[in-house]
Amino acid sequence: MSSEAAADLVSQARHSSVVVIGAGMAGLVAALECARVGMPVTLLESSDRAGGLASSTELDGERVDTAADGFRDAPGALSKLLADLGLSEKIVPARDAETWVAGAHGVAPLPEASLLGIPTNPFDERTRRIIGWSGAWRAYLDRLRPPLTIGTTRSLGELVRARMGEKVADRMVAPLTYGVHGIAPEKVDVDRAVRGLSAALTRTGSLSGAVAQQADAATAARATLDGGMSTLIDALLERLEELDVDVRRNTAATALTATPEGWTVTTTSVTADETDAAEGLDASAVIVATPEAPARALLAPHLPDLFAGTLSPADVDVVTLVLDAPALDAAPRGHAVYAAEGTALSVVHATATWPHDPGTPHIVRVQLPATDRSDETVIAEAGAAATELLGVDLGAPRAAHRRRVPRALPASALSPEREDVRAVCRQASHLGVVGAWIGGNGLTRVVEDASAEAERVRSALLWGSAGEDAPPAG
Repeated sequence: MSSEAAADLVSQARHSSVVVIGAGMAGLVAALECARVGMPVTLLESSDRAGGLASSTELDGERVDTAADGFRDAPGALSKLLADLGLSEKIVPARDAETWVAGAHGVAPLPEASLLGIPTNPFDERTRRIIGWSGAWRAYLDRLRPPLTIGTTRSLGELVRARMGEKVADRMVAPLTYGVHGIAPEKVDVDRAVRGLSAALTRTGSLSGAVAQQADAATAARATLDGGMSTLIDALLERLEELDVDVRRNTAATALTATPEGWTVTTTSVTADETDAAEGLDASAVIVATPEAPARALLAPHLPDLFAGTLSPADVDVVTLVLDAPALDAAPRGHAVYAAEGTALSVVHATATWPHDPGTPHIVRVQLPATDRSDETVIAEAGAAATELLGVDLGAPRAAHRRRVPRALPASALSPEREDVRAVCRQASHLGVVGAWIGGNGLTRVVEDASAEAERVRSALLWGSAGEDAPPAG
């Protein structure tokens, strides 16, 4: 590129303003991707804090993650981001801990040799404890059936039921898909969940054999950051400040208006005491980085072909408990208990998952269906559910926190509607849409998707096209 062309590109960047709506992880990453090439960026956040699901709160004098507390540590956009922010040395791997499931069998640990809840050995003692002898013999038929043709069964639930029976699907697989993602195993794409599993089934001749072959390489190890995930939020905000990003908290975007130059974003400043009059904020491009409901409210007037239904599973209440409970010192039920049915969807023993100093209080996080009942009632219900699923009397918490969390489909979900929504959103000029609801949940996936979508938007601004053939802008 000639010096004249480079100067033109810098000038174009400086004259291409971007408004990012929503300062969760997706919005922070999208703002960074645009700001790092010199674009003026304004980041709007309707609440008083950034970070979304990765934000924390102070409980019992400590800063505690209250929703997202880790990520899959694998090469990709997230690892590059952590390195860029100087956080690679702060990565802390998860401790080895069991995963338990709850259901008709009671509460029991999954076998160590399993993947997505699918066992490699139907007669393993732990497997039999969950599905019984009849379930084990039914699962064994998997080894006697002919292998499937690659691609004939995309649904995880359908595949497991056909190969290993109802009890494996309902008692071992469903608690994980419901407890982690809020969806039935029938809604999970086999090869998106574990790349190559169908091909391995064809090679080995059985689903249990395929799981055994894929288990070690299928899933990246979980990790967190020293100091919690808010460490990443703090680093991102610091970098955005260095790049002169205008971060406006307590500022809601209420409408988008298309203009010849791009967009006008109608904003309202909201505080605990008052709501200011609406203002217009002009931008060359807009990136919407909110959960599904507010995103749809902004997008629908401009995208008549937008799928009218809801993609996301129902919201959940997440209750974080700080406990003096010596009975939990030995992590009697691993790092988490997942349930497909019942009051609680999951109980995560965070102190068993991440390294901690001996003698410190235990952190337990309970996920329940969202309700409009009082905090006191929901916290009491969470404590009772945790006592039941963890099998010990936890007593009264030292501190507790409740927050409503919007759920999103995993990237592995079978959802042609989501693919259509993404295609429709990309039809609008200089408009990007990011976030777990459209790109898939999990911090690793959110960062990857937000980086790619922000690159598409900034390339369109810099190169005057959709940017597919443009060289990277940064």
